[in-house]
Amino acid sequence: MIKKCIFADEVSGNFDEAIKQCKDVGVDYIEVRGGIWGKNVTNSTNDDIKRMKDVLAEYDMKIGIIGSPFGKCSFEKEEYESHIKMFGRMVELAHIFETDLIRMFAFWVPKEVKNIPRHELNIGDYLNEIAQRLKPVVRIAESEGVIMALETEDSTLVGNCAEAKAVIDAVGSDAMKVCWDVNNAQQVKENPYPEGYSYIKGLVRHIHVKPNAEKNIDTIGTSDVPYAKILQILLDDGYDGYASIEHWGSPELMLKGVKELDKVLQTLK
Repeated sequence: MIKKCIFADEVSGNFDEAIKQCKDVGVDYIEVRGGIWGKNVTNSTNDDIKRMKDVLAEYDMKIGIIGSPFGKCSFEKEEYESHIKMFGRMVELAHIFETDLIRMFAFWVPKEVKNIPRHELNIGDYLNEIAQRLKPVVRIAESEGVIMALETEDSTLVGNCAEAKAVIDAVGSDAMKVCWDVNNAQQVKENPYPEGYSYIKGLVRHIHVKPNAEKNIDTIGTSDVPYAKILQILLDDGYDGYASIEHWGSPELMLKGVKELDKVLQTLK
């Protein structure tokens, strides 16, 4: 089953208003990142969290995934260690909101290779370093019963599905799966299907749904692959998770995105 989800902070910076508007268009789950009355998941207080729970209960809404920024950092020791500490808080939030999913990333593309075309980056040059830094964190995830959903994000060392699979294999843990941002991966010259999906079949735990230039999901980015095809393939392979609306350009377009997604989901078998 595919459950509609949305980045509520792109609907309104006021958590109460965002939740109300999302509920009005038929969303029951949110990906929480920011919009927590001027704060985000990294600096929200326990009082903020209690207030969020009250609002969610009022509208019968739930948190589907913690939209953590863990891993959006360099390999530099002090920055990396601050993200390790942050991850502990993300685990706390996952438990509080009764979800096992925490989004994460695999480090910024190093400055020395930022000038080369992104699709020419060789993930093999960085696998040992990535795995060395992620293994201690994934052990925490294993012990806490949470899943680290590695997002395909082209500003990081994992921009597409091939790179995500390489990192997951190098880390070697069932606690690391994929948050498939299909548009991001397509920007790194990877066709979503069959190429991209062939690497991550059975590993997808979350998916982001962004519009093409025409502000619809008839196709993914500049490819000729429709979102409907990807979502149907996921369902056929037993996918039971969320599809999050993200980066549609305005609050109004975000809500339009929910309706687009709903329309597609209604056509799936």
